[in-house]
Amino acid sequence: MSDEIPGRVQAELTRLRAERQVFTAEQDRLKAKLAETEHELREATAGASSNEGDSAELNQKLASQQEELNVAKARLRALEAEVLLAHQQRDSLRAELKTCREERDRLRLALLDAELVVSAGVVDADILPGGEPSADRQRLLNAERLAAEMARELDATRRTVSWRVTAPLRVVRKKMDRP
Repeated sequence: MSDEIPGRVQAELTRLRAERQVFTAEQDRLKAKLAETEHELREATAGASSNEGDSAELNQKLASQQEELNVAKARLRALEAEVLLAHQQRDSLRAELKTCREERDRLRLALLDAELVVSAGVVDADILPGGEPSADRQRLLNAERLAAEMARELDATRRTVSWRVTAPLRVVRKKMDRP
């Protein structure tokens, strides 16, 4: 599949994958920090009820952890937005790639049609775009194309290894059939 994707698009996809991995790792780190902070917060709250003397210190620590929690949540939202943007860009690139492939296929078909016309040896105003060939001329062109295609297939068959290997057997059979 990577042979079909243009280099520029493949490089962009690789970059987006790398960014997604970095964002995912950062998101996991922030989630772990969030869980740790919430755990510490619960412990601090439980410890605060038993120890009134350290209440001011615990409140300060609690405020600090709450601030870190808010910062972590903000960074998490920012990372999620960036991941969403990366997904949108990826989808856009996929759509562009699909369009490019359709155009490539259309051009290949047009090239094959042109090669058929050239191989038939017919360069005539009747077959140029915009020219309308008569029914007889169309049948003649179709027959010529079919004959040329069959000749190419026969030639391809004769060039195969099995055809060349069995050539002596065909010669012997022809000689045996003669009276």
